[in-house]
Amino acid sequence: MARLPAVTRDQLAVEDQEYFDSIVGTRGSIRGPYGVLLHSPKLAARVADTGAFVRYEFSIPEALKETVIIATAREMRSQYEFSAHAKLARAAGVSDETIKAVANGTAPAGLSGDEALLVGYVKEMLQEHKVSDATYKALVDRFGEQDTLHLAVLVGHYMLVAQVLATVDVELGEGMVAEIP
Repeated sequence: MARLPAVTRDQLAVEDQEYFDSIVGTRGSIRGPYGVLLHSPKLAARVADTGAFVRYEFSIPEALKETVIIATAREMRSQYEFSAHAKLARAAGVSDETIKAVANGTAPAGLSGDEALLVGYVKEMLQEHKVSDATYKALVDRFGEQDTLHLAVLVGHYMLVAQVLATVDVELGEGMVAEIP
């Protein structure tokens, strides 16, 4: 059981219900980190705004965004995040082989092109805590300066989400499966 229960709309002060409604407006419901983040409604709204931007408003293909998210979840050992986004990755066209390689930690070996570049970038950043000049140049050459910055924020956002999930011990939801060994 999570250390903090999810907050319902009715539990919020009237003036804070707009934050709940805004999150539902971009995600369709309150789940995962947002139920517990609503213990601080303004914080939940700000986290949700950043998440909405990096998920829905920058231009790289959805399959690549989801590859970055599951690679981040894997490095952070966030089962909830990985499970939720593996499903979205599959729906966006990421192959089961890629998802399994990321989950097992063998990727970027066996991947090619953009998937290999992005998974390698995530692993480099989260394992080495820096990004080499060669990796940065490859990202900028492929995605441009602005989307390279967006990729950094995408990784950072999902690191934040993983930390919230771990701190409050949010368990896998109904129908979710642990995929990280």
